[in-house]
Amino acid sequence: MKRALLALVLVTSACSSAVSGTAAPVPGAENRAVIDAPATAAALAAVKTAAEAVFSYDSANPAAFDQTVAANVTGGAKDQLTTLFDHVRKSPQAILLTTQVRQAAAVEFTGDRVRELAVLEQHTGATVGLAAVSLTAVKADGRWRLSDIVVNPVLPAPAPRPDDGTPSGARDSALAGARTIAGAVFTTDSADPDGSYARVEAALADPLLSNYRANKASNVDAIRRSGTKATLGPNPVAGVVALTGGRAIVLFFTNLQVTDATGKATSKPFTVELDVVREGASWKATAIRPVT
Repeated sequence: MKRALLALVLVTSACSSAVSGTAAPVPGAENRAVIDAPATAAALAAVKTAAEAVFSYDSANPAAFDQTVAANVTGGAKDQLTTLFDHVRKSPQAILLTTQVRQAAAVEFTGDRVRELAVLEQHTGATVGLAAVSLTAVKADGRWRLSDIVVNPVLPAPAPRPDDGTPSGARDSALAGARTIAGAVFTTDSADPDGSYARVEAALADPLLSNYRANKASNVDAIRRSGTKATLGPNPVAGVVALTGGRAIVLFFTNLQVTDATGKATSKPFTVELDVVREGASWKATAIRPVT
């Protein structure tokens, strides 16, 4: 197939209400994501195994796919996968699709329920595609099963813990900081290149800051020449990958809202990994790595 199967399995189906998902935070439950490091890692590993299995498909053995779904999926996720794979299963062409979880971060973990932001990489022959997906899984009878799947997720964040010196407070402070950084860095306006530059500059720390300042003229010119205005989409999804003292790595996804010079607006899925450091009461980015 010349067209990336990722577009068939994930992106094309992302606008369907059948795969919109219902991954709301658990009211009153303590979010132990990253804080209980061993348990979080074990949950993420289990979800990785399940996701890689159910997002892979061999048209020569469709029964194996059905068995895999039955073993690794529960609740609404069964209907979501049926919708996602509808085009693939109806294709008259032979298909061998393999999937890997390239990156993942726990958004919420309560012991028997985990919600994560994952970047799935799908392969079919020489074709490779990526997509950001929110995966929720529940644990029952000692086994983790996927219960909700949201492609290009737009979801509310768990209620944050106050920045009170606890590890949970530090985690949620880092997440809030990452959202603020992303809002500054990825909100640009070609009609105000100097203001756009200043917002980015204020969100950075060394070594990224020095590099950005050293290329100020070209950065301002690039914003001016882009002819676009970009803002974050609503309810971006973020999870902490690692947290050590006043430093964190955050996986961040948003549907960027981009308006071109003609006024045409488009929504562009965008995933990035941010290295952030606490500076006083604020967080700044020391590295920004788009996931491409």
